[in-house]
Amino acid sequence: MTVTIEVACRYCNQTEPVRKHGAGKAGFPRYYCKGCQKTFQLNYRYNGHKPGMKEKIVDMAMNGSGVRDTGRVLSIGINTVMRTFKKLSPKQVTSRQVVYDDVTLICELDEQWSFVGNKKQRHWLWYAFDTKRKQVIAHVFGPRTDATCRKLLDLLAPFHIRFITTDGWGSYAREVEPEKHLVGKILTQRIERHNRNLRIHIKRLARRTLCYSRSIEIHEKLIGDIY
Repeated sequence: MTVTIEVACRYCNQTEPVRKHGAGKAGFPRYYCKGCQKTFQLNYRYNGHKPGMKEKIVDMAMNGSGVRDTGRVLSIGINTVMRTFKKLSPKQVTSRQVVYDDVTLICELDEQWSFVGNKKQRHWLWYAFDTKRKQVIAHVFGPRTDATCRKLLDLLAPFHIRFITTDGWGSYAREVEPEKHLVGKILTQRIERHNRNLRIHIKRLARRTLCYSRSIEIHEKLIGDIY
């Protein structure tokens, strides 16, 4: 009696176009999908090669795990974790069309610092928070200067922003258009709460910790990937 086992493609979930395609280095069979023209395996010797592992690595980083914590829990090497972070390609501006179309957008602006390299080197994150949808629509990394503030405002140019609220930091007073600018601690409560949530959930943003970023590249890619 012949037994037929259908194998579904891990990329397009089709079974009909899947064919055998030799074996991998560890001896596990490989398959080729004629539909999406990709090869894949069902079994892997190393956990880092398994489907969905990269998503788990990023998810753990966003929930308070350091590089070594992630490697230990997932049984993978720390180099695999680092390579996953380096391959991230976050966008500085949101791609959600509904935000662009909104003509009553109100944004809160704020900046947040964290350690990179050592505890004497602060790295600043500037971002704009949409109070209506409670989401970040643009961010930029840079020193706490007027030039960085202008970069953030340039990213906000495509949006129909009616008002911009800040905590009164000097760069905002000099760079934001006066007719749009509203100042007051009570007007930045949502973005301050978001700052606190980031420090709670992301270990490398906490101030009293040894789990700060050692690399500016990885720090910016990982933090930027939140948005």
